[in-house]
Amino acid sequence: MDGAWFDENVKRLLKGFSLEYSSFADGDFGDLERIELDGFNKLGIVDFWSKDWVSIDIYDCALDEQVLNILLSPEEKECISQAFEKFVKILTQDS
Repeated sequence: MDGAWFDENVKRLLKGFSLEYSSFADGDFGDLERIELDGFNKLGIVDFWSKDWVSIDIYDCALDEQVLNILLSPEEKECISQAFEKFVKILTQDS
């Protein structure tokens, strides 16, 4: 799972959001691919680590609070699709 997977499976569902990609080497869970999203008064971050950890975070600027924060270990791969469904639902709510 990586940025290419995100582009193929999630990006098309997030019309109207700006996306910024970055990468960092040698983090706690290996190399990191980060995707930052901004749109409709919400900020999102998706992190894909080379050791198969995935984190998903959404901050709602209108509510001034974090509304989603998920960290999935390599053993929780079966939860990834459901986590991204929730991610898309929250980001596109009220958009």
